[in-house]
Amino acid sequence: MTDRDPPEAGPPERFDEYELVLLWSASDRNELEPQAAERMQRQHLGHLEAMRAAGHLLVAGPLLGQPDPRLRGICIYRTGSVAATLELARSDPAVRAGQLDVDAMTWRTRPGALTIGR
Repeated sequence: MTDRDPPEAGPPERFDEYELVLLWSASDRNELEPQAAERMQRQHLGHLEAMRAAGHLLVAGPLLGQPDPRLRGICIYRTGSVAATLELARSDPAVRAGQLDVDAMTWRTRPGALTIGR
């Protein structure tokens, strides 16, 4: 090892855990009229803002240039469990209306790596 080599780092002893939600266009979604689609989008964004204001959602946003166009966006929650996160994500009006599907999983990162929303 030389002075220019980066120090070797082992895995952290603990991780911060978050719940990662993937938002997908529902495969059997109905096409909405433009006014209905606009209303649904406002309700969807309102839901996300309510989740953020309640302290459940840290960050969310759409994806661009994704290899699968059905993959619409991601959300990072911190609820303590995938089950609780799924309950909140499934209460989104766009999910309830069959326009979006959700997947949720635990995401681990080194402590303090994500400081959004703090």
